[in-house]
Amino acid sequence: VYAMKVFDDGSGPALFVGGAFNPTPDQPGDAIARWDGAGWSGLGAGVFGDVFALEVCDVGLGERLYVGGEFSTAGGQPFSSIASWDGATWAPLGSGVDDPSLGAAVHALAEFNDGSGPALFVAGNFSQAGGNPAGSIAKWDGQTWTALGEGVEGAIFPTIYALAVFDDGSGPALFAGGNFTIAGGVPANHIAKWDGQSWSPVGTGLNSLVNAIHVFDDGEGPELYVVGYFLTAGGLPAN
Repeated sequence: VYAMKVFDDGSGPALFVGGAFNPTPDQPGDAIARWDGAGWSGLGAGVFGDVFALEVCDVGLGERLYVGGEFSTAGGQPFSSIASWDGATWAPLGSGVDDPSLGAAVHALAEFNDGSGPALFVAGNFSQAGGNPAGSIAKWDGQTWTALGEGVEGAIFPTIYALAVFDDGSGPALFAGGNFTIAGGVPANHIAKWDGQSWSPVGTGLNSLVNAIHVFDDGEGPELYVVGYFLTAGGLPAN
């Protein structure tokens, strides 16, 4: 199991679970399933492949569960690693991202309003979204895909593994963490900030890749917490 999210598909809130698993007689669902507190159920025929990320948001089409990963079909229909579930049917996000058979995958999803309305931000390891160039991250507004500048690069396989919305004092922004050293053409060591217009580094960043990001208020105001395979953060020891 790689991802969990609560979503009300019309029959009450339930826990949706995604990962790399196959159906069994008492646990229907291929790579994704629904737990209502008493029993499991599948989402149609599920997906063929792996699910890495789940997000619930409304980008003008009603609230849906968005599913990202490395898969080629959902509900028995062709999809490229990203799809939405409205409680009854699967729907595509345009032509999705790169062909998963080439190793492309979606690892992180987040809802963020960059000033032009709520949108779904999709990140992972891919070079195009909707048939247009996108450096491992792109925005879906319910109708079209838009790249976030040049995206990220600077690694053999530049990948974004985590997204979180955080206000660092200059307004809400989208923070991305992963395996990269450049964002939008500027140096950014494994973490970067997108303000809706451009990328910027987060201090001097970290010395290795980031797996997860979370916002938490420990009593002194919200702060951004980052975990992954690193030994320094901002040049200071941080295991």
